[in-house]
Amino acid sequence: MELKINWEHKRVMHAIERMWLRGISVKEVREAILKGKKVLQKETGLIQALFKRYTVVYDEKVYHKLGIRKVFPITVKVI
Repeated sequence: MELKINWEHKRVMHAIERMWLRGISVKEVREAILKGKKVLQKETGLIQALFKRYTVVYDEKVYHKLGIRKVFPITVKVI
């Protein structure tokens, strides 16, 4: 299944600001989403990917017929 990260959504601006402040690249965010340990936040329904020294919180939509996972990053946290 193909992964597409939507960097154009209005909620993504917060994640981009956090990435810039913490020195985390787009490549590292993609790697965290693909390889990180996933935890579902019960209160919000968002997914949290724990990887190396940081955490990426995102929302995900899966389109099975098209074979696409669309990801909307919300924020990036340093552990």
